[in-house]
Amino acid sequence: MHQPILHSLVAAASLTLAAPPQKDATPSQLQNVNYGAFTQTATYSIANELGFFEAYGLNVTYLQIPNSTYGYAQLLNGGYDIATGTIDNAVNLRFNSNKNLTVIGQLDQGPELSIASIPSITDPTQLKGLALMVDSPTVGSTNLRYADLVAGHLPNGTDVYATILTYPFPALAQALPATTRPNIIANISDFIQPISSSAFTIRQAALTNTTERSVIRSFMSAMYAANQYLAASTPKSQKCSVEAIASQLNVTTDIATTAYAAATDPLTGETTSPNGNFTVSRQGLLNIIDVRSQFGGFASVPAGFNYAQAILPGTGKLIDYSITEEAIAAVNGYKPNGNCS
Repeated sequence: MHQPILHSLVAAASLTLAAPPQKDATPSQLQNVNYGAFTQTATYSIANELGFFEAYGLNVTYLQIPNSTYGYAQLLNGGYDIATGTIDNAVNLRFNSNKNLTVIGQLDQGPELSIASIPSITDPTQLKGLALMVDSPTVGSTNLRYADLVAGHLPNGTDVYATILTYPFPALAQALPATTRPNIIANISDFIQPISSSAFTIRQAALTNTTERSVIRSFMSAMYAANQYLAASTPKSQKCSVEAIASQLNVTTDIATTAYAAATDPLTGETTSPNGNFTVSRQGLLNIIDVRSQFGGFASVPAGFNYAQAILPGTGKLIDYSITEEAIAAVNGYKPNGNCS
């Protein structure tokens, strides 16, 4: 019973949230960055709302990824300079289809990645024989699945029972009335831990393109600095981080506080990368590969393929830290000023 649910939970890739209007146009001397992502993470919220992107000379355009197929095709053809999505996507496309995608860092280990059900279902065993809403190959839209779950049915009237959610939807759900509030009946950490989840991903060709490499390096500097600010947990950084999340997601302070707690969760949050420098958790990635293998997720990979060797970082490999290492070395010490209000 639990294995199919676990597979869906771990393999879920298309996590969406309505994007807010972009900020006013920034000075022309800023470098433009097209950033593809399924959802607006806490680190992104801080970087965008508290001035980190501008401090590193960037004008970042957030481009919401509607589904995995489209998103990674856009990344490969240059439509996005950089993207974040579950590392399972990069592993799949690299090993099954020989797509030249490169992971340059891990952001999180699955904050709030969970199975959520309608109020009348309180245990995973009650889902036996029922359909679980998962992401479509053509339309990701976790926000739509969340809305359908809260409504209790699809737009055509078909009853729904459960779906997969991730940050920040469980936090949003807590603000709903008990009659419509989804139950969180299982978390990824109930089944397997650690896992590598959201990953910074680029097309491999960007590594040798001077202009693209410079833009990506500056973006990673800003995100690293924002992530360190998120992890600081001082009274001021916590207050400012919560305000940034509230503003970016257009939610109340209470909801943003809950989202902040998820983002800083020591087991699954955005501050869990080994060594605090966006390093990919080797065991977390091996766990992802293991689960995918159990369900035939590497049908196109030759027999005897050495996954443990293939995930070692290095030039031309799935994982290459060279840009991220340069980005961390280039961090300029910017910190938000004032009360952040």
